[in-house]
Amino acid sequence: MKTVRSIVGRLHGQDTASPHCIAPRDPYAGDEALLWSGDYEDYLVHAARIGYTTLVSRVEHDRLDREFEQTYRAILDGQAPWSAIDPLAEALLVAGPLKHDGRPAGVAVSKIDDRQLADIAENQLPQVGLIGPDRVLGPWADERLTAAERIQVGAVMAFVPEVEPGVPPWARAIKRKPRPDADTRQSLRVMARTSPMLWSVQGSRLVPMLPMAAQLIPQGPIQGVPEGEAVIGRVVQLESSSYLAAGMALEVSPPAGIILRRVMLEWLRLRRRERRLSLEDALRERSEVLYRTAFEWLYMLKADA
Repeated sequence: MKTVRSIVGRLHGQDTASPHCIAPRDPYAGDEALLWSGDYEDYLVHAARIGYTTLVSRVEHDRLDREFEQTYRAILDGQAPWSAIDPLAEALLVAGPLKHDGRPAGVAVSKIDDRQLADIAENQLPQVGLIGPDRVLGPWADERLTAAERIQVGAVMAFVPEVEPGVPPWARAIKRKPRPDADTRQSLRVMARTSPMLWSVQGSRLVPMLPMAAQLIPQGPIQGVPEGEAVIGRVVQLESSSYLAAGMALEVSPPAGIILRRVMLEWLRLRRRERRLSLEDALRERSEVLYRTAFEWLYMLKADA
């Protein structure tokens, strides 16, 4: 079986039991709270790609890279301004204009509902019931969750690279026997390539609240849109319709700028290993960051009220 590994896979032998010790302001964080190194070889390749000639040595790159990680953590801990990361992003060649995915939206041949996704997550990641609510809901994980909410969390976690060596449950499921049928495998691949988004609910239509490639913005009514002002999820295109997968509603729309700021910080961080990464790629690889940021904002809104 061919080995598949996400670019966000943790370092070999890294302790994954103590994100709460590393990120005191976000004890619900997943692997993005762990120390994570960039890729010097990708730095060199990208420099050649853009014609950048003022290169730094591996030693200097690694020093800047460690400082980036420390600053990233300080920002999330409220100990540094968001702008503190900018000079480091410039030096490591991960800054620049926002990059969007240029590929067209895929078309799934069959609909896979959230219960199926949750089953996939649980089969490949048995501990999903323990870690999933923290990763996706943040502080809401400490509240009593309904069975339906747990299913939605499982559906989200089907796309999170939590399975060793850094792959999402869906990718493990299509490679292990007994493999799903061909239609299911194709549809899972399309769903995985469909980035999640924070959407404004307009009846049965959804409008993206964050920047999104124009060809990926859905047109027309969408099946399965829940009640609420906003929703996070993946709009999956079928042959003659589209539907919302791994959708979780928010009764109040969060400020788009606050959510985008956190997503952009994660995008910069991921680009240290692959500088061609688009914003849509970052949302696919770290979808739980998008969900948790929005739900943390909602929790604080409720707490302040």
